[in-house]
Amino acid sequence: MATITGQRASSALPPRDTPSSAEAISALSHADETAQSARSAWRSVASSLAGTPHVRTSKDGGRTYPARWAGPLPAEPPQQPCTVAVYNPASGAGCLLALDLDQGRTGCDVHDAAIYYHHERGAATAAEVERQAAELGRLLERLGGRYVADVGPSGGRHVLVLFAAALPWLELRDLVRAIALRYPAVDPAPHASLGGQISPPGSRHKSGGWRVLSTPLVDAREAAEHPCGPEVWARLLTEFAAELRQAEHPATGETLFPRESWAELDDTGTPWAPRLGGRAPLSAELERVARTGRWDRSHYAGRSEARMAVVGAAAVRGWQLADVWAAVASGAWKGLAALYERCSEPGRMERLLPLEWRKCIGEISREENVRQWHTSDANTRPPAQESSSSAEYGLIRQWLTAILCAAEDPERVKGWGHRAIAVRLVLLALGQAAMVSGSSVVEFGTRNLALHSALSHRTVSRVLRILRDEPDPLIDLVSPRRLARADRYALRIPDRYAESVRWRRRRAGRIEAAHPAFLALGGTSALVYQVLDQAEARGAEVARAARLSASAASAALRVLAEHGLAERGPGGWRRGPVALADVAESTGAADLQREREARYKRDRESWRARLRQYQGARQLPASPRDGWWSLDDGDEYDEMCRWPVISDDFVRGPPPAEARESA
Repeated sequence: MATITGQRASSALPPRDTPSSAEAISALSHADETAQSARSAWRSVASSLAGTPHVRTSKDGGRTYPARWAGPLPAEPPQQPCTVAVYNPASGAGCLLALDLDQGRTGCDVHDAAIYYHHERGAATAAEVERQAAELGRLLERLGGRYVADVGPSGGRHVLVLFAAALPWLELRDLVRAIALRYPAVDPAPHASLGGQISPPGSRHKSGGWRVLSTPLVDAREAAEHPCGPEVWARLLTEFAAELRQAEHPATGETLFPRESWAELDDTGTPWAPRLGGRAPLSAELERVARTGRWDRSHYAGRSEARMAVVGAAAVRGWQLADVWAAVASGAWKGLAALYERCSEPGRMERLLPLEWRKCIGEISREENVRQWHTSDANTRPPAQESSSSAEYGLIRQWLTAILCAAEDPERVKGWGHRAIAVRLVLLALGQAAMVSGSSVVEFGTRNLALHSALSHRTVSRVLRILRDEPDPLIDLVSPRRLARADRYALRIPDRYAESVRWRRRRAGRIEAAHPAFLALGGTSALVYQVLDQAEARGAEVARAARLSASAASAALRVLAEHGLAERGPGGWRRGPVALADVAESTGAADLQREREARYKRDRESWRARLRQYQGARQLPASPRDGWWSLDDGDEYDEMCRWPVISDDFVRGPPPAEARESA
């Protein structure tokens, strides 16, 4: 026998890749803990987050989730990858704001090839997704919202916000697009259509693991059981106002009116300039001026220049005037208050700060707020109750939301009958008139409203009578027309829509009434064109957004496509490249609009000339030969002038019904 002595020879083979029994037990234990956490998450929040009580399972390892594999939502998580609906397609609304943060959308640039092709790239993108998800969580907490966050085995994350009431899918879609502009990792695909899907916490991942909660289970249950209220939704719209503007007004395409200034109005009607990325803090130097009231004499000559620098910097950095007042009231900016103080003039800051704020916003937007329509040749009568409160703008925007609720109310639409399209066009014209005049009490004649609703003035008159005679109406008649005065209407939010209006708030901006081009294309085309944008949408989604039947929306889309105002892409319909002004010229609608404006102007001049004749008749002595009754009685004279006749014949008393309609 040969005996080998000395040190043992080592093997040249690689080490074993089979884990030891201890490692296997630890891995199995960790897998069991993960599966148990996933089951707890599914049981706690999955049913609350689902738009419908259904789940779609994937039979091909998470590549597709066809609708034919949908089934009832189970109590336990399925063993295959699955998704739940974001919206309820039947109502076209949803309660869930699903923010899907994908590693492929982080935009991380890795230039080192050794890092690019190895696990370091995955770690970098996962870290970026985690950072953006954490920022979103802090933002939601600052706005007072609650959320559910989860993470998948590959590093992708979800931030899910549940609301107490269903919101229209278009509004949720627009908000997600705006959030994606600030946080590039957010994928807006789950909200892109009514069939959007999202993998809930506790579901199986396509890699074989589970989606587990990254927030404590207690907080997730709290968010599911106590959804966010309308105040959180309003704060989100305000926070992402600049991103919403950029998403809604792309570089290409045309709106019904010239592009508005960058400034928007808050709920009190005070202008402010939204900033991409949200509100930013002031520089260290200006922050010190606001806190202490002391400034560098080499930079600012006096107190006025120093405080204007602070106010202007706040306006540029996305602050609202309410934020400045809050900083002063809390004592953080007591130095700014000191810069306004003057012993001989108490309340100086309350008087000057709003004026200086508006001046700064005007310099930022570089556009004056024009309050006159091109057809107005005289100022309208002041509102019924003149008030310095600028909350009128908030009321007007809420009323504009109420007319959308009315268009979705089948009972009210049934009462409108075949005039439903005309009613909606007149309501939009009234909303535009209210925003232009800055008051919820409007006094615009039927001819003026007709020019901005693509209708005749007689149709507008009939529609106004229908609206004011409705139970729980949208408008109230404040005072009837008299002499040169038009009917005065107060915008009113019906009681049945009050709760919905609290949720579905409309952002500030110029109201899109009917363009003159739709004199030729029809009112239905105007309503469909308003809901189109640069994002493609299926015909059924366009019909739902326009609150029209599928057949009416389809016919309107064909009309718009014939004139280049709409075009169909692979994903659906979007606005076409042709301008509305060009369509108005090519169809003859522009000539018709100019002819109507000239005719209505002659009507106004004739009416005022007739009124001047009546006024002059007061000073003439009554004669038995002219057929006039005595004008000594003022009440009799007023009654006689209530319905003057536009003609060459002097007749006493009101004209017949046909003349009243034409007057």
